[in-house]
Formats: sequence, C-alpha cells, structure tokens
Amino acid sequence: MFRIQQFAALANVTVRTLHHYDRLGLLKPAHRSASGYRLYRNEDLGQLERIIVLRYLGLPLREIAGLLATGGPDSEHSLPSTLARQAAVLRERRAGIDRVLKAIERAQRQWQKNGDPDWFLYQTILKEIHMQESQNWTEKYYNAEARQAIDERRSEWNPEMQAKITADWQQMYADVQAAMDRGVKPTSDEGKALAARWMTLVSGFTGGKPEVLEGLNTLYADRTNWPKEQVSEEMKANLPKPELMAFIRAAQAKA
Repeated sequence: MFRIQQFAALANVTVRTLHHYDRLGLLKPAHRSASGYRLYRNEDLGQLERIIVLRYLGLPLREIAGLLATGGPDSEHSLPSTLARQAAVLRERRAGIDRVLKAIERAQRQWQKNGDPDWFLYQTILKEIHMQESQNWTEKYYNAEARQAIDERRSEWNPEMQAKITADWQQMYADVQAAMDRGVKPTSDEGKALAARWMTLVSGFTGGKPEVLEGLNTLYADRTNWPKEQVSEEMKANLPKPELMAFIRAAQAKA
C-alpha cells in the first residue's frame, strides 16, 4: 500500500492530479488508512498508466472514465476501437502540421526566387495555418465516432470536389433567398422541396451518419461562441445567413 504522496512520486504525477482523478471516478483507491488517508495498490499504478497514455493521445478525461468502466473487447467503445479512432484523429493533425511545414517551405522558396516582401511570405504561411486551425477548433463539437467518419470522408475529397460542393451550396443559398424574396412560405411545396434539397447537400458532408449530423447541428447552434480569430475566411464566406437557416428549419418542421 502507498500513501498518496508516495504513489504520486512513484507515478511521477502530482497529488492534485490524483485528487482530480479520484473525484472523476477515474482512479479511486480501494482502501483508506485508519486515519482516513487514501491508500493505493500496485494494481492502481497500471490503471494510472492507462489513464496517462489515453490522456496523452488526446481523449477527454470523462471519455476515458467511460472507456475504462465499460466496453467489451468486441464493442465499438472498446479500447482497440477507441485507439483506432484516436489514431485517425492524430494522423489528420499530423497531416495538418505537414501541410503548414510545406507551406513554409514553399513560401521560403518563393521569397528566395522572387524576392517577395516579408508580408507576402507571412500571408502564404498564415493561410495554411488558419485552414488548419479552422479544422481543429470544430472537433470539440463531434464525438469520436463522428470525427472518424469526417476524417474518412475528408481523405476522399479533392479540390475539384470541394469546388463543386461550394458552388452547389452557393446556388442553394441563392435559391432559398430568391424564394424568400418572392414571399414563398416554408410550409409550401416549394419550401419543402428546398428543405429536402438542403438536406441532400448536408448528407454530402455527414455521409448519412447521425452522429456527424448531431455534431454539425451543435456546431451551428453555438455559432455566437465561435472563436473569431480561428474561423477561416473560406468558412466565413460559405456560411448561410441565419434567416436562410430559419426558413429551412421552418420548412423541415412542417415537412
């Protein structure tokens, strides 16, 4: 048995961290001394090591608690499945870092070749960084399954596909706005048809996955709290106006 100070030193963590893990139910010592002090066993060290590894891989503590408490070996919430999903997320982050590094290299070569001013050099790099940040900050709105689904679909995208998707959405916005200008009611057949077409485009992103759609809805519902400095210019340019979304929601409610 180890007192908390001894166990913290053995595991190279702080006593405060152990208190926090105890409160969350992640690592609750099974025994206490006669004086009420927490007592840890050798087995607790193995549990703590699992927590530290999963935390390092980026899993939230509450998700770790659920993972350690439930999920058989064949469950989608099992450790192997969770690690596979998290590996996909980390690979995407690594790919993003690689893109930024390549942008730096391209900017440096361009500067050396053409003697472009410093502001152009930074502008080129910042464009890539903002794109990467725009992807990262939205991840919190999706659970692990949704993030994996998005990563899988993202690997299939190419510039031509993205250009078509952008054009389709811009046309969608224009058609809804035109209908609103003509006084079309959301409850009308035309309104319902526009809503159905809107959801078909949404399915192009969600792939029909309900967990992705749930995260997407949560993302847009929290629009007022988006970090302005991290929202890319491309994302801003492709956002629907609130009144368009209100029209579509009204049409869906009556569909």
